[in-house]
Amino acid sequence: MWKLIPFLVSILFLVGCRDDELGNDDLTGKDDEPKIEAASPSPQTINLASLDLAGDRKLIAPLADAYRRIDPTVDGWQTEAFSEKAASQLDRLAESLQKNDDTASGALANSSIEILEALATADFRSSSLRPQLAEVLNSDGLLVSRFDPSDPPAGQGRGKSNQGKDGFVAAMKEFLTQGNLKAVTHAKFKVSYVDVTDNMATTRVLVQLDGPSASAPGMTQINATWNCSWSNSATEQPLLTAIEVVAYEEVVKQGKTLFTDMTEAVVGDLDSFRKQYAFGVDHWRLRIPAHLGMTVTGHHGLAVGDVNGDALEDVYLCADGGLPNRLLIQQPDGRFRDATGESGADWLDSSASALLLDLDSDGDQDLVVGLAWHVVLMENDGRGRFSEKAIYQSRGQILSMAVADFDQDGDLDLFLCGYQGDGQELRQGALAMPIPFHDANNGGANTLLKNQGSWKFEDQTTSSGLDQNNQRFSFAAVWEDYDNDGDLDLYVANDFGRNNLYNNQEGFFTDVAAAAGVEDKAAGMSAGWSDVDHDGHMDLYISNMFSNAGNRITYQNQFNAHAGAGDKAAFQRFARGNTLFQNLGNGQFSDISERASVTMGRWAWGSVFADFNNDSLEDIIVANGFITSTDTGDL
Repeated sequence: MWKLIPFLVSILFLVGCRDDELGNDDLTGKDDEPKIEAASPSPQTINLASLDLAGDRKLIAPLADAYRRIDPTVDGWQTEAFSEKAASQLDRLAESLQKNDDTASGALANSSIEILEALATADFRSSSLRPQLAEVLNSDGLLVSRFDPSDPPAGQGRGKSNQGKDGFVAAMKEFLTQGNLKAVTHAKFKVSYVDVTDNMATTRVLVQLDGPSASAPGMTQINATWNCSWSNSATEQPLLTAIEVVAYEEVVKQGKTLFTDMTEAVVGDLDSFRKQYAFGVDHWRLRIPAHLGMTVTGHHGLAVGDVNGDALEDVYLCADGGLPNRLLIQQPDGRFRDATGESGADWLDSSASALLLDLDSDGDQDLVVGLAWHVVLMENDGRGRFSEKAIYQSRGQILSMAVADFDQDGDLDLFLCGYQGDGQELRQGALAMPIPFHDANNGGANTLLKNQGSWKFEDQTTSSGLDQNNQRFSFAAVWEDYDNDGDLDLYVANDFGRNNLYNNQEGFFTDVAAAAGVEDKAAGMSAGWSDVDHDGHMDLYISNMFSNAGNRITYQNQFNAHAGAGDKAAFQRFARGNTLFQNLGNGQFSDISERASVTMGRWAWGSVFADFNNDSLEDIIVANGFITSTDTGDL
């Protein structure tokens, strides 16, 4: 089943694309004044449930077979079939919790009580769903409390015992009341592990609730892990027979939230926002031909810098092929104006990455833009108007770039991350064909361009040693002197397998990732350095993918049954999520991810360290998610 996943993903994306809706195919290269008409309503989406998967003559055999295999019982995956049933019941639980206007008093709506009573058996049992907590952080209105199952001893500090249907209702009331939630705005329950026997099943369930706080103005978020026991019947929906709390965290932000969404206030009146950025990639994929570079996932890199010398930060936004990149200039009141037409940088090629930096040492921010398999260098006239100075070929499809003076000669050099290989031979887009899936070595090569001055760069990928292990699907790279020897080293996060750590010795690099213990074989998508433990050595955080389905499937005996333990462990590692490596100061790193509780970043595309609450400790923010379409039955 796992081997089918990449194929299924590609098929499910493709079925929604209608040739007669692909739109204009005349947009190529640059356009002095890009014009985008207001988008028309989305075409009708396909209802997969309405397809006759066994005999629909519109589907070729492999496609029909792929749709049939969406049903886990076809492949004999009873654990996945049960997971779907349990998820349906947990959705009802979430619905019942979100029905109530005020849970602080312990009162629940009658409709909520009816749902709760219908979800549990007569012999249901649990301890308190909000166990005894210990405060772990109290800083500037941010209060974090956690449950440690080892302290107090097992069986103590977990509250009273709840039994039966009434006990389940009482447990949920107590959970909401003591959990400092006035109401539940969002409730999510995700099944991450399943074990099924003839008449019962157990699941591990990740729980997240949030809403306004009951005790004071502010917000409360509850993160928990439950071990749930269920009845199991072939003819009836499963019912909860027991819940054990194995992890619990409560986060209260008193007063105002840390962040406020200002999108509408600062760009909402721009035509470019209302007619381009307000729509997602699914919308544009149905209107712009694929041969212009429009991809399944979309490319949305950006660069921030002061391009016109007014001490205000401006934003350059990359766009997918067929849509213009845009330059937004910040005004004194915080709003932005669209300066794309005058910028000279309104590229229509597929673009995923850009940098604003002073390449010619004249005091203003020049522009570097990655356009598919090429990088374009553009000089700033000091007023935010750019002119093309040079174009260089990349060895791989550019999805990100990193800049540093790696040889300490006073000039900034460029490192280009290559994802797909030769654009003439491999198709573009994020749906790569990794071989093998969990340790791919058939991606696009990365490129090091050494700055020779006067807007001239030389490809020194091979002569610098950076061609070692250089056929991965590279998403991101970050420079840092991790060994404190005075020069910058390079970490590269790769999709579909192991990463690279290139140690710099006088301008020559050696990949030491395996020896240092930071290969991190997973779906690497970003990386960042920070001294998280304040010991003088830079630690490393990598964004990967956390997958509930992956965690469920890869631990089943029938998964990849004939593979060795090493291969199975590699797939299991793929589903674990993000990684935090502690720098031990001796060239070695230790994986402290689970101890630090930083693995579950969902489908994580990027992450950064920043001290958001000004307590001198760097926090982590993770950008995550995937395509959300108007079809609620999509992936």
